[in-house]
Amino acid sequence: MYKQNPKSPLMKALVGKQKNLPQHLQEKILASPAKQTTSGEFAYEKHRKDMEMGKATYPSDKVRAALTSMTSDNVTYKDAKKELRKKRKAEYNAKNKK
Repeated sequence: MYKQNPKSPLMKALVGKQKNLPQHLQEKILASPAKQTTSGEFAYEKHRKDMEMGKATYPSDKVRAALTSMTSDNVTYKDAKKELRKKRKAEYNAKNKK
Protein backbone atom coordinates (compact mmCIF):
# COMPACT_ATOMS: atom_id res chain seq x y z
CA MET A 1 0.00 0.00 0.00
CA TYR A 2 1.38 3.42 -0.99
CA LYS A 3 1.61 6.10 1.69
CA GLN A 4 2.25 9.68 0.66
CA ASN A 5 3.76 10.87 3.95
CA PRO A 6 7.24 9.52 4.70
CA LYS A 7 7.93 7.78 7.96
CA SER A 8 9.11 9.79 10.90
CA PRO A 9 12.91 9.74 11.33
CA LEU A 10 12.32 8.12 14.71
CA MET A 11 10.52 5.19 13.07
CA LYS A 12 13.13 4.60 10.37
CA ALA A 13 15.82 1.98 10.76
CA LEU A 14 19.50 2.76 10.51
CA VAL A 15 20.70 2.60 6.91
CA GLY A 16 23.93 1.63 5.25
CA LYS A 17 26.87 1.24 7.61
CA GLN A 18 25.21 3.20 10.41
CA LYS A 19 24.62 -0.05 12.28
CA ASN A 20 28.43 -0.40 12.56
CA LEU A 21 28.73 2.86 14.51
CA PRO A 22 29.25 2.87 18.28
CA GLN A 23 26.06 2.48 20.29
CA HIS A 24 26.04 6.05 21.65
CA LEU A 25 26.19 7.47 18.09
CA GLN A 26 23.42 5.15 16.93
CA GLU A 27 21.24 6.41 19.79
CA LYS A 28 21.96 10.03 18.84
CA ILE A 29 20.99 9.35 15.23
CA LEU A 30 17.74 7.67 16.25
CA ALA A 31 16.93 10.39 18.80
CA SER A 32 17.62 13.36 16.52
CA PRO A 33 14.36 15.01 15.43
CA ALA A 34 15.40 15.60 11.83
CA LYS A 35 12.92 17.96 10.19
CA GLN A 36 11.29 16.41 7.17
CA THR A 37 8.79 18.50 5.26
CA THR A 38 6.57 17.37 2.48
CA SER A 39 6.33 19.37 -0.72
CA GLY A 40 2.89 20.61 0.34
CA GLU A 41 4.21 21.91 3.64
CA PHE A 42 7.13 23.55 1.86
CA ALA A 43 4.84 25.24 -0.68
CA TYR A 44 2.53 26.45 2.10
CA GLU A 45 5.41 27.96 4.09
CA LYS A 46 6.79 29.62 0.95
CA HIS A 47 3.39 31.11 0.14
CA ARG A 48 3.01 32.41 3.71
CA LYS A 49 6.47 34.02 3.49
CA ASP A 50 5.62 35.54 0.08
CA MET A 51 2.42 37.04 1.51
CA GLU A 52 4.35 38.49 4.44
CA MET A 53 6.98 39.97 2.10
CA GLY A 54 4.37 41.51 -0.19
CA LYS A 55 5.08 39.19 -3.14
CA ALA A 56 1.65 37.54 -2.86
CA THR A 57 -1.68 38.94 -1.75
CA TYR A 58 -3.50 38.01 1.44
CA PRO A 59 -7.10 36.89 0.87
CA SER A 60 -8.26 39.68 3.18
CA ASP A 61 -6.32 42.19 1.06
CA LYS A 62 -8.14 40.94 -2.03
CA VAL A 63 -11.46 41.67 -0.34
CA ARG A 64 -10.25 45.12 0.73
CA ALA A 65 -9.07 45.83 -2.82
CA ALA A 66 -12.42 44.77 -4.24
CA LEU A 67 -14.30 47.01 -1.81
CA THR A 68 -11.99 49.93 -2.53
CA SER A 69 -12.41 49.53 -6.29
CA MET A 70 -16.22 49.31 -5.97
CA THR A 71 -16.50 52.41 -3.81
CA SER A 72 -14.00 54.57 -5.68
CA ASP A 73 -14.42 55.84 -9.22
CA ASN A 74 -10.75 56.25 -10.09
CA VAL A 75 -9.17 53.16 -8.41
CA THR A 76 -9.20 49.78 -10.14
CA TYR A 77 -9.03 46.44 -8.38
CA LYS A 78 -5.57 45.81 -9.80
CA ASP A 79 -4.24 49.14 -8.54
CA ALA A 80 -5.79 48.70 -5.08
CA LYS A 81 -4.23 45.24 -4.80
CA LYS A 82 -0.82 46.61 -5.82
CA GLU A 83 -1.04 49.32 -3.16
CA LEU A 84 -1.88 46.79 -0.46
CA ARG A 85 1.08 44.63 -1.54
CA LYS A 86 3.37 47.69 -1.42
CA LYS A 87 2.12 48.41 2.09
CA ARG A 88 2.87 44.80 3.20
CA LYS A 89 6.33 44.98 1.63
CA ALA A 90 7.08 48.27 3.40
CA GLU A 91 5.94 46.80 6.73
CA TYR A 92 8.11 43.73 6.17
CA ASN A 93 11.17 45.83 5.27
CA ALA A 94 10.67 48.10 8.28
CA LYS A 95 10.32 45.10 10.58
CA ASN A 96 13.47 43.41 9.27
CA LYS A 97 15.69 46.51 9.32
CA LYS A 98 15.90 46.34 13.11
